[in-house]
Amino acid sequence: MRRRVALALVCAAGSCSRGRDLAPAAPVQLSTAQARAYQSICATCHARAGTGAPLVGDEAQWRARRALGQEVLLAHTVNGTRGMPPLGSCGACSEADLRALVAYVSGGASGRER
Repeated sequence: MRRRVALALVCAAGSCSRGRDLAPAAPVQLSTAQARAYQSICATCHARAGTGAPLVGDEAQWRARRALGQEVLLAHTVNGTRGMPPLGSCGACSEADLRALVAYVSGGASGRER
């Protein structure tokens, strides 16, 4: 009986920590057109230090921003915020393109928060 209780407690304790053991979110896959937009537009600021824009891959710069949610980040992109111009200067980007690019640049997971 004691063994069953001990085993049940171990199993219960193990299931409580599973959230911390989850694999990191899969990187966002950009289409060819989206990758071109990233390289020609987004990377101008988000891949160069000293521009004031949070850098792609810099977890410290993105953590608090991602906590706002992908919808807020998308709204910042569409409307412009701080030094970022409206639509991130990508007038040819669709909403789906912008969502994918925001997720990619921010380190979000396929348009969803991590």
